[in-house]
Amino acid sequence: MTGTPPAVLDAAEELFGEDLWPFEWPPGGEVLLEGAVHRPVVYAPRMFAPPDGPAWGPVWAAMRDLAAVHGDENVRLVVWFG
Repeated sequence: MTGTPPAVLDAAEELFGEDLWPFEWPPGGEVLLEGAVHRPVVYAPRMFAPPDGPAWGPVWAAMRDLAAVHGDENVRLVVWFG
C-alpha cells in the first residue's frame, strides 16, 4: 500500500480538528492508531543520494575533500539531468 491509509487521515482529522495531509500536520504532530505512531516523513535531498551509497558515495567523498581545501561554503554540487 502506498500513501497514507484513510484510517490515519481520519484519526488525524479528529486529533487536529481539520482535514490535513500529513505534510500539513503541525510541527511534531503524530497520530496514535491501533498501537502504532504515525509521523509524517519529510524528505531531504540527501535521502535520495546517500553519502555511503555506491552511486553517490564517491561524489560525497570528493566534495568532502574539496571542502577541506576550500571551505564548506565554497563547494557546491550542480547536477543536470537532461
